[in-house]
Amino acid sequence: MLLSELEQGAKVLLLLTIDGKHFEFETIVQGKHKHDVLLEPIRKDQKILNVQSDQVDVDIMYMREDDKPILWKGAKMGCIRHKHKIYYASEAANEGREYNRRGAYRLYIGEEIHARIGHSGREKIVHLKDLSNTGFAFIYKEELKDADGAFVYMTYMAQYEKKVTEIALFGKIVRTMPLDDGRFLYGCALMKKNEMIGHYINQKQMEQLVSAAATQPKQSLADFMQSQIDLKKILEDMPGRLPS
Repeated sequence: MLLSELEQGAKVLLLLTIDGKHFEFETIVQGKHKHDVLLEPIRKDQKILNVQSDQVDVDIMYMREDDKPILWKGAKMGCIRHKHKIYYASEAANEGREYNRRGAYRLYIGEEIHARIGHSGREKIVHLKDLSNTGFAFIYKEELKDADGAFVYMTYMAQYEKKVTEIALFGKIVRTMPLDDGRFLYGCALMKKNEMIGHYINQKQMEQLVSAAATQPKQSLADFMQSQIDLKKILEDMPGRLPS
């Protein structure tokens, strides 16, 4: 499958390897320009994640609901300006291959939260372990009766961008696993997709990038973070710096 076959509005994942560390960001195909496919850049605090750095390896993945995902390995990517907007650009002729992938990226949460499970109207305090675009996992102190297929509803108070945002999680238990300490881990598939989840995961990974750079000032990861593009400054001080 060619990258050019992706339709405008299609969601893809950018799989980045930076200084041996792996990150995953969701973004959207915004169209085509000349020989490139245009993607919405990953932003935080008015800055764009610099995918042009030699220290960054980029793969593009397209998740298909009823089939294996498509992976464009080693996709070269730059930043271009098109119709007064900035985009990531990757060569449209890149050819992707089917890829065996175990599941979506899981963001560790590790927080206690109130949840309603099954037909019981009483809330239970559970430990929200992790969160992904396709589901979530939680830990409970004991085995739940009739857990398989039970519906779970909880509201996670996500803290990012200096504010708190409610993320509603509505899922169905699809996996139960006993833990060594006597508690039980329950894996849930999302019954209703929430656009906020992908945005939240992107922002938390950006925070992890910044944190990793701060704790490793002499490593290439820190150099990478220091080289992030402040687009407003570039476009004001050096007009024409980005190709169009």
